[in-house]
Amino acid sequence: MDTKEQVLAILKEVKPTKNLENVTDIIEGGYIDSFELMSLVSKLSEVFNIEITINELIPENFNSLDAMSNMVNVLKNKNNEI
Repeated sequence: MDTKEQVLAILKEVKPTKNLENVTDIIEGGYIDSFELMSLVSKLSEVFNIEITINELIPENFNSLDAMSNMVNVLKNKNNEI
């Protein structure tokens, strides 16, 4: 399972009532609330062993599946550099 598939599985776990796979305004469109966002951040951090800091908590990183997957990959690569 690649990063995008894992992120999608987590997204479906956090918001099982909506198919957000092709949505490009998840945050700005109000598809998930702040509680769900924090749950998403927590699960992404745990599953990928990354730290999502306040600097990453911007709509651009969470508005789409692709954006979330890209952010996770960048943070995973940062961890590998250390």
